[in-house]
Amino acid sequence: MSEEKNKSDYESFSEAKKRLEEIARALEENDVTLEKSMELYEEGAQLVKICYDKLNNAKQKFTLINAVPQESDDEQVFG
Repeated sequence: MSEEKNKSDYESFSEAKKRLEEIARALEENDVTLEKSMELYEEGAQLVKICYDKLNNAKQKFTLINAVPQESDDEQVFG
């Protein structure tokens, strides 16, 4: 199992998603105590929020980029 990290330590969506997948596998194996299961569940819930926030930020950036008017090819040629 990888070293536990704080919320702010997950710099990328991919890293947070990978850890979330590790947690899911550990919980599916049923080899963890109830206490450890609760810790993993709590960490997983935080990671879901991190992933959601990162996806939401990316969506907002994408929307902003698409909202900026782009010069058409005609304007560049005839402008």
